[in-house]
Amino acid sequence: MMNTKMLRRRFAVLVPMGLVVALAMTACGSGGGTGGGTGGAEQKTITIATSNDAPFSFTDQASGELKGIDGDMIKAIADSKGWKIKVFTSEFATLIAALNAKKADVIVDAMYITDDRKKEINFTDPWYTEGEAMVVPANSTLASRDDVKGKVLGAQTGTVFKDLVDSLGGSQVKLFDSQAALLAAVENKQVDAVFTDSAVIGYSLVQKPNPKLKLVAPYKPYYPGIIGAGVRKDDSQLLQDLNSGLAELKKSPKYLEILKKYGLGEANMSK
Repeated sequence: MMNTKMLRRRFAVLVPMGLVVALAMTACGSGGGTGGGTGGAEQKTITIATSNDAPFSFTDQASGELKGIDGDMIKAIADSKGWKIKVFTSEFATLIAALNAKKADVIVDAMYITDDRKKEINFTDPWYTEGEAMVVPANSTLASRDDVKGKVLGAQTGTVFKDLVDSLGGSQVKLFDSQAALLAAVENKQVDAVFTDSAVIGYSLVQKPNPKLKLVAPYKPYYPGIIGAGVRKDDSQLLQDLNSGLAELKKSPKYLEILKKYGLGEANMSK
């Protein structure tokens, strides 16, 4: 059985710990929790909780700005609502506890919406969908999982994707210790196809395009995930505000622009 939290975090690109600590200190200094109201001269501030992972929700080391798929989306929503944003960072596994302890107002960190998590927090409407990607050499004719039977397949050691490639009837399964080694194997045609996290590989190719690699598209993930932001059970007003802001964002070109900026696309849009 797949562990969706494990899948979500397996390939995240961690921002150096020093920056994480600095951000945590900043957030503590903010006092966390919900800021002032929307009326009058005081501008409302929301504190977001994130594990500071690229490409989902992270602080850029050079600019100090919040970035990422989820980071850009919450900024767009906040802009439409006239909110300021503060950032609270914590390990992914502790985000829900931190939210319920009122150290932050909303989890913005590519969290999969699951029934178990719904017992502890409320989720917004879906932000986008994300699952694994199939990567092949640029000149490959392989177009789906159904095409890889009898082929040499690859995955990263210790990931849930090893279980997937084991089930696909390949002639051989090769495992690699890193994402870079995995992609090099595709580039060098040591393997016919590999399976890895779609958001991370998409972002990797945006940062460093490689004409020798091809993301199979369209592709229906075997492990689909629906992403949403999480709020406390009793924070119905913030949930309503986030959903209305999200609805506005989805109506605008900016929604797809954000997805494409980080290597995702139309297939990842949520209605």
